[in-house]
Amino acid sequence: MSESTPIKLRIPRQDLEQFRTFALNADAAREWAKALPASDLRGTVGQLREAARDLNRVEMPPVQRHEILEALSPSLNSALQQLSRRFLNQPLVLPEDARQLAELAESLLSLFSTGYTLVAIHAIQRSSDEHRVNPARLACEALQRAIELTGRRMLQVFQLYQPLEAQSWLTLHQLYALGERQQLARLPIRDQHGRELTLTDAYLQVAVLGCCKPNQLRQTDLAGLYRALQERWGAMLQLQGVGSGANNQFVIDLRSDQPPSYNTGTQRGSDLRYIDTGGLMAHLQQLKQQERNQRGSGNLQRELGLPPSIVDHLIAALSAPGQRNFSRRSGSAETLEVAVGLSSAHYHCAGGRTFREFLPAHLALADAEDNPFGVRSRGSDLWEESETDDIHRGEADAGSHSSADSSHSVQVDPLTLARIEEQPPPDEARGQERFTIYQATVVNASPGGYCLAWNDPTPVTLRSGDILCVREPGHEDWVIATVRWISALEQASTLIGLELLSPRAMPYGTRVVGHGGALSRPIRVLLLPEIPLVGKPHTLLTPRTGFRERQRVVLLGDGEEFLIQLLRQVSASSSYSQFDFRYIRELEKSSSAVAEEVSLPRSSFDSLWSQI
Repeated sequence: MSESTPIKLRIPRQDLEQFRTFALNADAAREWAKALPASDLRGTVGQLREAARDLNRVEMPPVQRHEILEALSPSLNSALQQLSRRFLNQPLVLPEDARQLAELAESLLSLFSTGYTLVAIHAIQRSSDEHRVNPARLACEALQRAIELTGRRMLQVFQLYQPLEAQSWLTLHQLYALGERQQLARLPIRDQHGRELTLTDAYLQVAVLGCCKPNQLRQTDLAGLYRALQERWGAMLQLQGVGSGANNQFVIDLRSDQPPSYNTGTQRGSDLRYIDTGGLMAHLQQLKQQERNQRGSGNLQRELGLPPSIVDHLIAALSAPGQRNFSRRSGSAETLEVAVGLSSAHYHCAGGRTFREFLPAHLALADAEDNPFGVRSRGSDLWEESETDDIHRGEADAGSHSSADSSHSVQVDPLTLARIEEQPPPDEARGQERFTIYQATVVNASPGGYCLAWNDPTPVTLRSGDILCVREPGHEDWVIATVRWISALEQASTLIGLELLSPRAMPYGTRVVGHGGALSRPIRVLLLPEIPLVGKPHTLLTPRTGFRERQRVVLLGDGEEFLIQLLRQVSASSSYSQFDFRYIRELEKSSSAVAEEVSLPRSSFDSLWSQI
């Protein structure tokens, strides 16, 4: 950055003559923080915020301000942790109470970041007056803290799928630019957790988060990714100056209020910096190959705390930008019906039948709640287990099946069973309550997906990566789609980007073939048919857990059973996996699961897309 270019950082004036909260030293600040009411979160946060605001307006030496902020940091971190529990995992349009708590957390992060910024600026301006500590080290540590707090504030906004406040990216860039101008960017320091890093490392950890398409990730995945960038992957990134960006994927303009953008090779200027992600990309490719060689053993999740699908997402996001295959067309304000979740998609594609109603009678009986004639497992279907936040995880009759001996079971039909248990028979109205149909308006569309404005209150658990089924007015078939991105705007409709996976789906149950031919309890899946027009083979949509490549499973349909083998996993998210597969044989009731190649049965319907 040119020496003549001014640094643009907004700081308050130090116009408060007296600070009354506590004596202006670290010990007094620490004792005051310990006395904050632990049982009153709002009271604690309110006092912390008031103290931080007044501290930023009081004149004091930079080292003194730094010591006070460091003494208050444990209380800040504790308050932020408690606040996040109350506004994360909420509906996309936050309830009023959760919205207020999120604003309190953002305000705390902003005030403490400003405090550390004051420390850095004053340490640089008054370096000749400070004799107790090295002014350069003090400024460097303060800038690292300010960058980290700014990054945490941006992470929170990403997790809530909201737009960043104006000047957020500019503030981050200018904090780094100030350190770079003072030749502090490469000096080793330690953060508050004792990790050694440089100012450049701290900056890249936040900047690269903005490269990873955060609006396509879940809240927990965003937090895990941010942690991985801090603890493991930050050292694999490099920031390079002017003249070294030809082979680098991303470019940053330190004067702009924009995130890093793809490097087109046409940008010019002394304020440009280039992100070299080559080391991280090589590492991600290696992790992906290890996971594939070990056939989904879960090592990746155990070591990083991230699902394997996030590695695929990162590789795609940090690679060359993809070209849009289809042009968008503006929406006609058409209203679509949308059902959320894997369970809902199966229910509606099955014509409004619950999984117990869908299964053959001899399997459905094992799932009868409190059935006096059989043994019932209290476990739940992996369809729900794949995502603990599943909106339909409470659907008790949605596929819990015991593998225990049921030789003493009495096989009865669902109506007889309902009379025995003195319960009303299953009906469509009760199913509709469990599997709600929402209304959404088309903003724009293409053959590959929709941008929808959500009209109804959004489901509590709607997340990026979820499976949805969508139906246009006047159509009987449900289209299968996945949530690609979310944007929750205040005082406006929530916008959701959908990627279409298939124009139709066939509901099935599956039983995984284990060691010795043992079969698991039935689990919901969707068969997505072949699309010859675009060369798309048939695939199986399964829950995220419980399925892997090369596994054999039994498909259970209406009066038919097939033994198949899962082949390559073609895509995945935190909610689902999608596998290519091959048919092995059609099963008779007395047959064993012996692999024998047979011809592929014809689909029971023609693909809509083949008629385009």
